[in-house]
Amino acid sequence: MKGTAAITVHVVLYGSIAEYGGGTHIADLYLKLGEGSLLGDVLTELGIPSEEKGYVFLNSVLCDAPGLNASAGLTLKQGDHVGVFSKDHMWPYQYRDGIRMSDTLREVMQERGAMHHTYGTTPQD
Repeated sequence: MKGTAAITVHVVLYGSIAEYGGGTHIADLYLKLGEGSLLGDVLTELGIPSEEKGYVFLNSVLCDAPGLNASAGLTLKQGDHVGVFSKDHMWPYQYRDGIRMSDTLREVMQERGAMHHTYGTTPQD
C-alpha cells in the first residue's frame, strides 16, 4: 500500500492467473490499496509474477501486453476496473487493431512496431 487513505479497485483475473484471486477460470474481486497505488501494484499485491501476465486493461483501455510493463506506473483511482488476462487466455488477434490503449503503451508499441502475441527483451523480438 502506498498512501494511508484507501481506495478500492475492481479486479478481474482471466485464465490460469485466476488462482491468484481465488478463482479457477475467472476471479472477480475488490482490492483495497493505498491512495497513490499504481497499476503494477495490483500484480504485486496479488502475487502474480509479471511473466504470467498477458494483456491488462484499465477501465476498458488496453494498458499492457505480455512481456511488457508499459503502464505499471499508472496511478489508480477509487473505483477503477482492472482486467488482467493470463498469457494462455487472450482475446482474438483480429480484434486488436484500433483498440483504445493508454498513452504509455502506445509509446512503447511505436518503439516495438506491430502488435505481437508476446514481447521479449529486445525490440526485434
